[in-house]
Amino acid sequence: MPELPEVETIRRDLETLLVGKKIAGVEIYYSGSVKIPSAARLRQELPGRKITGVGRRGKYLQIFLHDASVLIIHLRMTGQLLFAKNVFQPDKHTHVIFIFSDSSSLAFHDVRKFGTIYWLPSHSLQLIKGLASLGPEPFAAEFNESYLFERAKNRKTSIKALLLNQEIVAGLGNIYADESLHRAGIRPDRPAASLTLNECKILCQSICEVLEEAIYWRGTTMSDYRDAAGSSGAFQNHLRVYKQSGKECPRCGQEICRIVVAGRGTHYCPACQK
Repeated sequence: MPELPEVETIRRDLETLLVGKKIAGVEIYYSGSVKIPSAARLRQELPGRKITGVGRRGKYLQIFLHDASVLIIHLRMTGQLLFAKNVFQPDKHTHVIFIFSDSSSLAFHDVRKFGTIYWLPSHSLQLIKGLASLGPEPFAAEFNESYLFERAKNRKTSIKALLLNQEIVAGLGNIYADESLHRAGIRPDRPAASLTLNECKILCQSICEVLEEAIYWRGTTMSDYRDAAGSSGAFQNHLRVYKQSGKECPRCGQEICRIVVAGRGTHYCPACQK
């Protein structure tokens, strides 16, 4: 599933490619992708609107339009947004194509059909439950050791489960939770309440460092993730623990282990992480 670095990479691509373009038409091949409004209404009423900006909140992409409405796209597990300089040629996994007045296009491609599209006024974003309930962004000033310590201190859940909770921090998923905990030297299955204030400080710093590096390498491609040009990311070549079980820890040489935490395959170093 694309996490914050992958969605941020796509956001930056689309900001360069789409701002100033006018939507001329919408082709919908799978109406189930469109959640708000109906697919028929989106096809009929979206054309004519001009793109003024592209944002991101957690794992949600936000395409801002000149009339104060917003096109929200959540890629979920296998969603892709692919830009073409001409009208995109659909295949069986192409669900929606946005066609612009200069004949360029943006295709929403999704093998698993879990991705979602919403179009609504900017003052009505609370209608998207997952978006409305998001916690702070990892790079936001309010996401700091005091905030994390307060959210963790009374929790019986593991620290990894806490990091995966989008209401606690927006945008983290399995890959970057494992990588951040390794850098912070914290076992993923430790009770969240056992973390000290200083450990929370180190963890917040580690999260930001990992995300910044992943954005620099344009995300992690393990299977489906592609940027707006259809290219893979490169951070998979720099992973320290995620999917590295059986390999040596780059810090101490101990063998990386795999366990299940919060129902997710989890990778850590039993020597470095306590």
